[in-house]
Amino acid sequence: MNRELRARIFLELSKYTGRIVTADFIKNTASHLPHLGIPRIHSLFEGIYKPAGDPYALSIYSRSAEGAESELYPDQLEVRTDGSWWLKYAPKKGSLEAAGNKALAACRHDGVPILVIVKVKHPPNIKGERYRILGAAFISQEDAPSDSFLFVGASMAMSDGLFGPGEDFIRAQFLIRNRLMVPFSMIREDRTNYQIDRAIRDRAFRIVLLEEYNYLCTVCGSRFILREGREEPLFEAEAAHIISVGSKGPDDPRNGLIFCKRHHWAFDQGLFTVTDASTVKVSPKVKIALREKFDLEEYEGQPLIPPANEISRPHEDALHWHQQKVFLC
Repeated sequence: MNRELRARIFLELSKYTGRIVTADFIKNTASHLPHLGIPRIHSLFEGIYKPAGDPYALSIYSRSAEGAESELYPDQLEVRTDGSWWLKYAPKKGSLEAAGNKALAACRHDGVPILVIVKVKHPPNIKGERYRILGAAFISQEDAPSDSFLFVGASMAMSDGLFGPGEDFIRAQFLIRNRLMVPFSMIREDRTNYQIDRAIRDRAFRIVLLEEYNYLCTVCGSRFILREGREEPLFEAEAAHIISVGSKGPDDPRNGLIFCKRHHWAFDQGLFTVTDASTVKVSPKVKIALREKFDLEEYEGQPLIPPANEISRPHEDALHWHQQKVFLC
């Protein structure tokens, strides 16, 4: 599998970061994502999956990292203070020259990222096993104990093995999505050290959110998309940071919402906010304003349109910031 194909596969699968999926989604990926061009992302036969003829592993899955099974391989998952997640992964039993272990060693040596999947505890009243897609990670060459592989996800270095020069836009989308496995409180946006241009990150943040919310204003449900005869589609919807960029709000889906232009402006001005229950709360200042054909009050108490991925819902810390710092009481 060449770098371009692996990058395209991982970029598409980054839309599923944090999602819990079925075994059929993993083993019969072609029936769920036919445009991906691969039959499966993992066979679930054993922990390490290497496509036939490929020197590198495509993915691993851990039975124990989220507590589903712990007696076989005591894998450990943790989130570090730098905003990355780390998985200590026990190799396949036997020699490190075994096919699976050798494929992981090749990924470590050549800096090739791998998709990481973990088995979750069996949900009550649901048939079939469930798995969480953690996202792409690379294998650390420096910090790993001799008896395990150490996978590092949600880091800039992890993307270097996938995307080359001139691919900063898709790299930015990929990194934004892959941070969803990191607790929101650990996300820190140091814009003085950006390795990707601010304009590119803004565009990537918007595209990620547009896809999460199906290009709909989360308040009024309006949508405008013009594709025909255009090099790039024309969208009316805009991505709004809940914690503003000026207040160091992160480029994270949990710190964003999609609005039409009118409701984006109203949100930024504090004319409405979003409650912890994801409903619209309109400012009392709206009632005393001079206005005509300005739709806002009728949405009081209405639930927002949710994102496709539950993990992308606005974080309560972000909502509290807007409620306290921006909303006009």
